Amino acid sequence: MAGLGRGAGNCLLELLLGFLHNPKYKLRPVLECIQDHIEPLRAELGWGFDVPYMLTGLYSRHPRSAMAHNAGENRGKHVLFYDRVLEDQ
Repeated sequence: MAGLGRGAGNCLLELLLGFLHNPKYKLRPVLECIQDHIEPLRAELGWGFDVPYMLTGLYSRHPRSAMAHNAGENRGKHVLFYDRVLEDQ
């Protein structure tokens, strides 16, 4: 739910439920859980979609370079990281 999990590529349960359009699957309880439990954890622990992780997945790289980038002073400079990933090809 809400991207809970590590790295890029996790299918969001709430998107899957919306896509299925099946009345036996209720989206409201999932959204309540996200609102009441997941979002507070996200704010505290910091996870979710991450561009550097996406780029390492897209170019079949180990996520260690994304981890290092996010821990460094250039966090948020996605173009710089993108260029570095392409240089390593």
